[in-house]
Amino acid sequence: MRAEYKRDVNHNYLILHGEQAVNTASYQVRMLVGNVIPSILSCRLQGLDGEVLFYYEITSRQSVASLYEQRKFGREDLKVLFGGFVQVMEEMGEYLLNPGYLVLQPEYMYLDAEKRQIGFCYLPGEEHEVKTQFRNLTEYVLPRLDHQDGEAVMLGYGVYRRALEDSFHLEHIKEELYQEKGREEMEDEEVRKLPGMEERNNPEEQRQQIPEGKAPENFFAEEHGQKKVKKGKSRKWGVLLSCVVCAGGLLALAACTMSGYLPRPGMEELLTGILVCLAGGLFASFISGKLKRKTAGEKREEWREKVLAGQKRWETEEKVIREREKKQESGPDLSREEKQGRFGDDSGKRKKDQECETGICRQGKENRTGMEPDKETAEKNARDILKLRDEIKREASKPEPWAGEVFGETVVLSSVQSGRVSLVSREPGELATIYLTEDLTVIGKLENASDAVIPMPTVSRIHAKIRRRDGEYYLTDLNSRNGTSVNGRMLKGDEEYLLQNEDEVDFAQARYVFLK
Repeated sequence: MRAEYKRDVNHNYLILHGEQAVNTASYQVRMLVGNVIPSILSCRLQGLDGEVLFYYEITSRQSVASLYEQRKFGREDLKVLFGGFVQVMEEMGEYLLNPGYLVLQPEYMYLDAEKRQIGFCYLPGEEHEVKTQFRNLTEYVLPRLDHQDGEAVMLGYGVYRRALEDSFHLEHIKEELYQEKGREEMEDEEVRKLPGMEERNNPEEQRQQIPEGKAPENFFAEEHGQKKVKKGKSRKWGVLLSCVVCAGGLLALAACTMSGYLPRPGMEELLTGILVCLAGGLFASFISGKLKRKTAGEKREEWREKVLAGQKRWETEEKVIREREKKQESGPDLSREEKQGRFGDDSGKRKKDQECETGICRQGKENRTGMEPDKETAEKNARDILKLRDEIKREASKPEPWAGEVFGETVVLSSVQSGRVSLVSREPGELATIYLTEDLTVIGKLENASDAVIPMPTVSRIHAKIRRRDGEYYLTDLNSRNGTSVNGRMLKGDEEYLLQNEDEVDFAQARYVFLK
């Protein structure tokens, strides 16, 4: 099997050449081309030089081989990989496709980095045993496991052990994945049983812990829903009770008639009695419903008033707390004389002492007039004044943050960064400089999958990569939608371009200059 890559405007295609000629009339080919199978790459047939070829859409996707060339497989990565295999096998079973035509080579398995979905190639005519292919895939994964992730090691070797069994079956892989999910659920259950977590999981206690007047958005909806359920149950029992009472009354009336205590009624009297009973029942139901609605409305209005009162009280308390925090952040309010004393002028201090003495004298005058002094308040005020004086002295004695530091000449940034291989924006200040310090640098706009992030909408999630090998730097496009060009020439899908000093590199509309 031979592969090549082709770019068409803003699409990238993988072209697979099989050893067998393609039979376009076969069931497998017609099902592949005529249906959209989620886990299989979108495929179309195209003739070239008398040969029918399969074109697989790989735009904005990266092969597993290139994506994990420098990265390790963690637990979540293994779930995506093995879960994708299980899903594609089940989908092929639904469409009655031959699983032997599935290609399980890492370089032909493409991952959507944002959706975390694996897309597989399905090549009719090239049949290989699924068990052998899957075992080779697990052997490819094992040396690339993240051994610091114990769960990833357990899952990887568990699936590998299943792949070596003679009775290999898809259910075995599902068991390993489901056991992993079961362990997660058990861990969550253990966490819930920890001290203090039961209270957090108890809705009644959560409702009691809610500040008065600060109810969540769905609080009233839940209460209203509960009232609806109770109302429905009460209505159901009310209808049932009414039916029982009517049936009992009719039976009693029939018994009295049959025993001769009452004359036998005619058809008109019977119909009139039934209509009167129905009308009476409807009227009673209407009156009871109106009374219930009135009572419910009064309770709702009472509850609303309580909530509004609690909310108003809560807002008032919150306002007071904010004012206190603001005063604490801004510090004590100092008068002009106190501020002068803070910076060395003792006139403010003398005036403060005079004011204190005057206050004491004034307090003495009030005592003489017959008012009883509050000793606790006076002692507290005196302590506060002494504390304020100590704080002023400490602040005045503190040196400035920059005191004693000696600064040399200003360092030029260009001299610090000189000698580093980088990509510099052609419009100064528009884009951040990309420093190529690693052996492999992935460039794109998806932060958790790229080493250098370019926040532009025209740049793909994983756009390109630059590899350092023997002191040289090679640029490769990673099936980006808008492509990567060097000096105005668009790179092909599998092309490795050797970058030269001052090459102009464009990642879509992000324009850089390579400086070596």
